[in-house]
Amino acid sequence: MTIRVLPSKVQERTFELLGATPRVMDLSELLPAIKAGTLDAQENPFSNTTTYGVHKYHKFHTASNHFYLSRPIFFHRLSFDAWPKDLQQEMRMAVRGAVEFQRALHVKEEENAMAEIRKEGGEIIELTPDEHQTFVDAVKPIYGEARGQYDRELRSLANV
Repeated sequence: MTIRVLPSKVQERTFELLGATPRVMDLSELLPAIKAGTLDAQENPFSNTTTYGVHKYHKFHTASNHFYLSRPIFFHRLSFDAWPKDLQQEMRMAVRGAVEFQRALHVKEEENAMAEIRKEGGEIIELTPDEHQTFVDAVKPIYGEARGQYDRELRSLANV
């Protein structure tokens, strides 16, 4: 099975461990490859799947929750620390509020996308706990590989 992945060594290796052939490709190449039959699957949240129209060509969709991508908010520490304390507190509260809003919005987008997939005749497969564990076990080698690639101090920051 060939699967479109983001340009990420972790995504490539994950799908290799699952027995697939990962293909890094731009989204503009996705639908033509699916239509041509040269791509069997794609890795995306349900909301992206419906936005790009993939659900019109793929009947089966698996809710495996295998990756978590975030969009961090960064501050320059020295600048932030130099701000007045009340401004720092307001910024912390604003960021917390923005994160909560974005996460709730994402949940709603996924629910809407799942409804759209089903409306188009698609099936969403939810993994059982045993199936999820099989998935987890299949990709475990990636952790050992990371341990060999990154030093202990760096890994401790990621809790790996």
